[in-house]
Parts: sequence; C-alpha cells; structure tokens
Amino acid sequence: MSKSLDYFKQITKIPRPSKWEGKIRDFLIAWANSKGFENVVDKAWNLIVYVPGTNKSEQSVILQAHMDMVCVKTDNCFHNFESDPLDIYEEDGFLKARNTTLGADNGVWIAIAMTAVDFPSHPPLELVFTVDEEAWMSWVLELDFSLLKSKKVINLDNENEQEVCISSAGGIGINLEKNLEFENILNSIYMFEISGMKWWHSGVDIDKNHGNAIEVFLWFLNISDSISGIWDVFSWIASNVIPNKFDCQISITDEGKFRKDLWDYLALIKTKFDCPDITFSLEKLNSSGIIIKDWINLFKKIWEIKLGVYKMSEKIPNLVETSLNLWILKIESEKLKLSYLARSSINSELYNLLKQVERHFLFMGFCLNLDRWYPGWQDDPDGILVKLAKEQILKITWKPAQIIALHAWLECGALVTWLSDTNAISMWPMIYDVHSVNERVEIASIEKMERIIEGILEGL
Repeated sequence: MSKSLDYFKQITKIPRPSKWEGKIRDFLIAWANSKGFENVVDKAWNLIVYVPGTNKSEQSVILQAHMDMVCVKTDNCFHNFESDPLDIYEEDGFLKARNTTLGADNGVWIAIAMTAVDFPSHPPLELVFTVDEEAWMSWVLELDFSLLKSKKVINLDNENEQEVCISSAGGIGINLEKNLEFENILNSIYMFEISGMKWWHSGVDIDKNHGNAIEVFLWFLNISDSISGIWDVFSWIASNVIPNKFDCQISITDEGKFRKDLWDYLALIKTKFDCPDITFSLEKLNSSGIIIKDWINLFKKIWEIKLGVYKMSEKIPNLVETSLNLWILKIESEKLKLSYLARSSINSELYNLLKQVERHFLFMGFCLNLDRWYPGWQDDPDGILVKLAKEQILKITWKPAQIIALHAWLECGALVTWLSDTNAISMWPMIYDVHSVNERVEIASIEKMERIIEGILEGL
C-alpha cells in the first residue's frame, strides 16, 4: 500500500465537515510536530506547515489542499459527519464509503502532501491546508498571505490524472429574502415531494442536463392549474451541488386532476432532463389551511430566472463560461429565502449576471445580500509547472496530458490573485462522482499521482 493511501485511510477516520475542521487540523499539527516541521495556524484557522528542502532549490513551492469535505448521505443513512468515522471499503480497484461521500475531495491531496515531505528530492515546501472550501471558500480568502513566500502553487482539486488544470471560474453567492403575508384557504393542504434525482456538481456538471429539483417544481407550478396555493417550500443541500430533492406544502383544488397532471408531467420531465429515477409523492395533511398571498406572481418571477448554462466559452471547446444555480428555496420565519450561485471565468460576465438577478428581484421588494466574490485564475500554458506536469504524466501514465480549464472554483484563484507573480496548476488522481454518495477513487491512481508530484518537485 502506498504511503498516500495509508494516510488517506487515516484521514477518513477523522470527521471534517465544513466549519468543523478542528479534529483534522489537530491531526495535521500533531503529524507536523512529530516531523519537526514549523507550523502556524492563522486567524482564519488555516494551517501552514513549513518543510525544509532536500535539493538545491531555494525557492519554495506551495502544496495546497482544503481540510473539509462535502457531507452527503443516503436518505436512510444515520451517519453523523460531525462525530463518526467514514465506513470505507475497497471494491474492484476503488476505495469507496458506504452510504456517504468518501471525502477523497480533498483528503487524497492532504495525504499526498503529507507523503511529499519524504520524497528524496524536493524544494522547500509550504503546505497550505485551508478550511471551509466546500461551504464557500471564505477562509482561503481570509488566509494570511504574509505567511507565504512561494511563487509556485500545486493544488490537487481536479478529478483526472491525465489533466492539468490551468484556469478556473470565479463566483459569487446571491442571497435574497422577502417578507411574506398569508391568507386562509378552504382547499385541502398536501405534502408534495420530489426525490430520486442524483447529486451533481453545480459547476462541472451544470451542462449535463441532469435537472434541478427546484426547477422541476417551478416548471410544474407554471403548467398546472390544479394548485391553488403554497404554504411552505424547502430545498437545500450545498452551494456547489445541484438540488436533488424538493419538499413543499401546497393547496390543491382537485386531487384526481393533480395526480393525472403529475403522471403526464413525470413522463415529460424524463425526456427533458437526464433523471430517469425521479419520483413524486403526494400526501394529504389537512382539509384547509393558510397559503402565501399573491403566490402565483411571486413564484412566476422566480421561474423567470433561467438556471443552468448562460454562456459557453468562445475560446475553449465545451467549457461553460457562465452559469447560475439556485440551491436554496425555503420559507423561514415568514420570509421567502433564495440563494443562487453565479459562476463565470470572465469577471465582466459574472458582474452582468449578478446585476440581472439583482434587478429582477429588487423590483419585487426582495432584500439582497451577497457572499464574498471569489476570483478565478488563468495560468501560462507554457510555464515551467505545466511543462513538468506534462512530462511526468506522460512518463508515469504513458498517455499525453490534457491541458484544461474548469467551470468550478479552485483555491488557486485566491492564491494567484493575492500572491503576486505566482504560477499555479491543479491536478488530481482518478476520482469519480464527487460530492455524491457514489464518490470513489481509483486506488492505483493515488500511487501514480504520488509519483507524478514527486517528479515535478524534483524538477523544480
């Protein structure tokens, strides 16, 4: 077993959801101290470990990973991500977790960074372990960059051993809320649920036509005349995941007609979106209740905002340039709350999309709150990091490297933006279905990536 795989298996025993990274940080501090490496925790709880070089190079290199993981589980799973170790197992050459995400994103890179300190030949290293990447990357934006001296960054947050990522999208969270008024209604109230859809990444999978559960509901709401009101709605998962479930309490005038509409709509949805296992359920709660005033106009306005891909790149084939994902739609404390995640590799396009959403909802009386903007980055395709990565990938895998850009956030964006004159690449072993309960990593690929990183560091 490779040393990286052994380290990763240890990491899977440590709970590390976003904002709960204390245990994994303590594990890494204890490891660094056992090696005699100087380390520091900044005010944002990021950990930096300083590793002396073993070759002639004096210029240090950053190896960067995030400590948190996306925490998703099956509906019937009772796993507690804040206290329980993951239940991992090997199958058909893959490492997997039962009924939960595996956390190979980004635990494998933590493991490879730990292994790298024992490579026979490497420059001085600054191991940068950040927090809260999966929730919003808020703390890499608060990283104390004065603690770093490196001008080269290697990040492993891509998903294919053949790929070298040299560009990623920036993004911003758009949060909206509006006070609601309610009124009584005599029609029956039902619980309506949408389920059976799979988890997909809201960046790299946004163009795959898998469907958003909120969008599925809004579309049905727009074409059905059997719904006479809405009392409650709820959909939430994570900002970087396309919602796969939706719950609501609605008023219905004719249950029989509603069920027929639903059956017809189910067939239509399966042709529009790639979600063959989608299911609907309907349960009567009360014979009367209360609903949102003016709910038709309110939800129609939400429906009018397009979700998914806004623009494809004109320079890079098959790359999404700009997109929008609605990941929260809920009623809380008599307020309707929405959260969108806008992404773009072009800052001006990101700004234009933000203003479009802002104008649409402020006109309706919504209050707006923005999460902090996260910068994208684009590196030199002919730079030394790319050159060495291409050489090592060909040497280790016997296949040519692919230079790619990614429609997702990578922490390289912040590091390159705030560390002047810095180059960065992102790489990854073979990992599949990230952010889902089907997440798995190819075991042989972990050792390959370990050797690729060793070769790159030896060449610097």
